[in-house]
Amino acid sequence: MSGMASPGAPDTPVPQQWPAKVVDSHHRRAYALVGLSLLSALQVLDPTLNSLALPEVAAELRMDPSVRAFASSVGTLLLAAAMLGIGILGDLRGRRRVLLLGTLGMAVGGVLCAAAPVAGVYVLGRMVMGVSTAASFGMSLAILPTVFRPEELPRVFGAWLGVQSAISVFGTIGSGALQAALGWRVTCLIIPVLAVAFVAFGALAVPDSRAAHLRKFDAIGVLLAAVALICLMGGFTLAGELGWGHPVVLGGLLLAVVLLAGFALWEARIPEPGFPIRLFAVPAFTAACVVGIAFNFANGVIAMQLPTVLESVLGRSAFVVSLALTVMSVGMLFGTLAAGEAQKRLGLSARTIFTSGLLTIAFGILLLGLVRTTTGSWYFAVCAFVVGFGIMWAQNSESAVIMSAAPKEMVGSVGAVKPALGQFGMGLGLGVVVPIILGVLRSSGATGRESIIAGFAEVMLFIAGFIALCAIGVHLLMARQRNLQSFEAPPAED
Repeated sequence: MSGMASPGAPDTPVPQQWPAKVVDSHHRRAYALVGLSLLSALQVLDPTLNSLALPEVAAELRMDPSVRAFASSVGTLLLAAAMLGIGILGDLRGRRRVLLLGTLGMAVGGVLCAAAPVAGVYVLGRMVMGVSTAASFGMSLAILPTVFRPEELPRVFGAWLGVQSAISVFGTIGSGALQAALGWRVTCLIIPVLAVAFVAFGALAVPDSRAAHLRKFDAIGVLLAAVALICLMGGFTLAGELGWGHPVVLGGLLLAVVLLAGFALWEARIPEPGFPIRLFAVPAFTAACVVGIAFNFANGVIAMQLPTVLESVLGRSAFVVSLALTVMSVGMLFGTLAAGEAQKRLGLSARTIFTSGLLTIAFGILLLGLVRTTTGSWYFAVCAFVVGFGIMWAQNSESAVIMSAAPKEMVGSVGAVKPALGQFGMGLGLGVVVPIILGVLRSSGATGRESIIAGFAEVMLFIAGFIALCAIGVHLLMARQRNLQSFEAPPAED
């Protein structure tokens, strides 16, 4: 590999090929962490930029509602669908290579969107962005446990997630001002500019590794997982528009369940699976997956309902809505930094972090269940801060547990679990809440603003209770595995 050196690497769990610029540096792992954090942050920033630009894009390119909805969701759909296949490719062909190529692909997707003369080109750019983001984010996540030891991962993920949160805060504020001054095409160029800069740094600082023993590319498993996730996410998206009883929604979700079951059976039976399905027999791993779904569900609820309630129902300005979402991002930043330090200094277990994080989220959403039409905007911002803090407090350990469980040969494919869970939870939050609120309103015959807020509050109380039950379930499940540094799956049966 050109420009790389490969000395022994006793400071890393997996032998690495370090770039020549940092191979002799005592701080090479720190440089790698900075590079990986920056590269992964693009995945967090891109949805915000797309949401900000899309209303103006739809108006200028004359998108009808169905095309606009597709442009909004296609990147997310393809990100989830591509994760497993790209993770396997990284394990087999080189994780750094896939990481950097994927990030450059994000630059290409952003340029396509910025230059789009018609809606079809913009949608194509979003499709390229979705697949490329899977490579960029997935490989950033996968490389960390090959460079840092399991006991280091909680603090490492604290820094990794902290950079993402910080960029999200500044990106939310700065991109809005930039778009107001220069238009949506300039907003679409933010990711390409950052991607090129971050790739240049990553090429100098991030090492390469791959599986020591090559295995076959699990094409059938990848296809089953991809189609299942597309059906699942598509079903959640359409449920918010068509309702849960619509044949298209029910058919898509049923097909997703069948395909996921087929995927699990396939992975359990073949000699060289693309994903080690037996990890779900490990209590800590399963608990981390439940936590990931729960906090992303909460994130989806807040991302969808807070702007709707503040702007559409209570008549607050778009600026006030952006401030509330920015406060949530600040809460996320504090949460991830606090979690890393708490585990390091206080020795808190993943079980404690998981339980307390979910209960914090439940408390923040419970507070939203007390709102009225006279509630000040500051109150919504406080609730968003609490929920954001709880999300990142839990996510720090969730990332560490999932990636500590990964066999060193399969960190890429196991890393696909985290974003897949994230998209599942977010989709659940986006798809479930709107139909429930509408159902509450229909059953009560409510139409006025006060009645709508009352229906919203009722649903928030229900969701708070659901997440609290998840916290109890995770706490009980984790009781079966006291030693959270041991993640060995049961041996395969002959």
